[in-house]
Amino acid sequence: MTELANLLGLSIYDPVFWMPLACMAAFFLLVLMGAILDGFDLGVALLLPFAGEHRDRMVGLLGPWRNVNEFWLLLGIVFFMAIFPKAWAFIFGVLYWPMIAIALGVLLRNIAYEFRLRSTGWLRRFWTTLFFTGSLCMVLGQGWVLGKFSVNFQEEPGYELFALLIALSVVALYALLGALWLVMRVGASQGSLQAMAIKWARRTARLGATGLFAMMAALGLSNTGIFYKWALFDTLGIVLPGWLLILSLFVMIEILLRHAHKNDWLGRLPFILLLLVIVLAVVGFAYSYFPFLVYDELSLWDSIDSVTTMRMLVWGMAFVLPVMLVYLGWVYGDIFDKLR
Repeated sequence: MTELANLLGLSIYDPVFWMPLACMAAFFLLVLMGAILDGFDLGVALLLPFAGEHRDRMVGLLGPWRNVNEFWLLLGIVFFMAIFPKAWAFIFGVLYWPMIAIALGVLLRNIAYEFRLRSTGWLRRFWTTLFFTGSLCMVLGQGWVLGKFSVNFQEEPGYELFALLIALSVVALYALLGALWLVMRVGASQGSLQAMAIKWARRTARLGATGLFAMMAALGLSNTGIFYKWALFDTLGIVLPGWLLILSLFVMIEILLRHAHKNDWLGRLPFILLLLVIVLAVVGFAYSYFPFLVYDELSLWDSIDSVTTMRMLVWGMAFVLPVMLVYLGWVYGDIFDKLR
């Protein structure tokens, strides 16, 4: 960090240096929390067309967290816009259609869920289908954003196609997260639903793993600087074990799924291991792009607009974060428990 500060002509104690770092760390925390806490919600919704008689039960399981789950995406976007307006202007310009897909998905999901609660018969089935459609739009939009970042926003047809393939693999990852949450949540007491969730998880695990490794490979092959950052002798000892750990975690998930029906802990472990995969993937992505927000174009410090605004947001985080953590602990306190 000292060398980076010297290159910028700043001291590591200068607020202009450390405040963008603190804000970026907070943003990645929001991304991580959103991927996990809104992710299982989206994943369960993606499985609804295959749920048959369990469809209403699965939607009902999401009830305690449905409204608060929408909080993460909105907070993340507003926070990023306020902290890094120059980067947001560039990113929104090149990611216009993925962002539209995400916004459309959020709108459809919220409308469909609320109207579904007040409907019966064929109308309830219609709103359930719309809830699935909105979830699919959201996930495809998020996957498309990741794909565009992975290929460094290149717009040639081959790169665009690869970004869309990444989007499809993100659908598999979210479906896997939703299936593993169902395996953990319903437990062996609801054997038929748990058995279906185990089957869904085993079908999506390999697709999700393939997509994640394809995204990481594209990240290095499309960005020469990132490739050298990974391939240096000093960093290869960290990067290679990280890749092997992620692969091992996917293998362990598939092995544990064969025994998940035996007791509650075996049903809980695959979900926890996938959370670890998500954490490692987010950390790896942050490590690869740092210190840029738009690779070779805009660094953290190039993207800020006003130090005064940033200082206000940092102080706001210092006051709000403890309250938010207490609130989240209360709301999500039983997310890892078996349904009783």
